[in-house]
Amino acid sequence: MDRGAHGRPQPVRQSPVDNAGSSGDAPRPGGDGKLDIARARRDKGESVTSIAKALGVHRATVYRHLAERA
Repeated sequence: MDRGAHGRPQPVRQSPVDNAGSSGDAPRPGGDGKLDIARARRDKGESVTSIAKALGVHRATVYRHLAERA
């Protein structure tokens, strides 16, 4: 334990990300060809909501990545 400004022991804090063992980033549809799948499905007129459900990502993630690479 570290000592604080007053000499008292201070616990070392870990963020929830450290505890979870992941990077903390939201899943990205760009991996494993998911972005290509999302683009193709969107081009066929499928809703972003159904694309997101099928890919297992949040709707906002699909919107963001489709807009980035438009």
